[in-house]
Amino acid sequence: MAEAFLRDVRAPAPEQLPIFRSRLQGELLARLLLGPVREVSMLDLAVMLGADLASVMREVERLARAGLLTLRRTLAGRLVTRNAASPLYEPLARLLMLTFGPAAVVAEEFGRLPSVRELYLFGAWAERYEHPPGGHPGDVEVLLIGDVGPDTAFDAAQEAAARLGLPVHPVVRTSAQWQEDTDPFLREIRAGHLTRL
Repeated sequence: MAEAFLRDVRAPAPEQLPIFRSRLQGELLARLLLGPVREVSMLDLAVMLGADLASVMREVERLARAGLLTLRRTLAGRLVTRNAASPLYEPLARLLMLTFGPAAVVAEEFGRLPSVRELYLFGAWAERYEHPPGGHPGDVEVLLIGDVGPDTAFDAAQEAAARLGLPVHPVVRTSAQWQEDTDPFLREIRAGHLTRL
């Protein structure tokens, strides 16, 4: 991978929440603290984040010393996971959800599509944004309103999924279909939790 494409901790603090040292730190924490509990190797984490292994290792070790992450040695190498017992876990996970979580990533990835008129999270993640306490869901369900082709929606979903480490499922409807209110599936979405992005 070309060095120009790798991110490390020398990159500037992210605009979303400048209390993080770097965008890499924010995305690393989001990958581990949001969504289902996961234990990953340092190498896999570096690949997921598109960052160099040395930078990921330094950041993980720093966060483990702070008690936010837990490291475990295995024959295959060191594995890292969240430390849900840390008193900082819940408040930090909430900040990460708002700044590096599904709503932020979906808004960035799908917001680039010129034909998207409205964009929503629905389902479990929309409920999580409305009612912050509780566990983190897995799949991210996205409703796109506009003239978006299925391939375009799928590509944006794949980009968002790669960044989040969570499956992203887009549902596409035209503006007319959204206004008509004759689709039972759309009625079900409207009746549930819906977060506009």
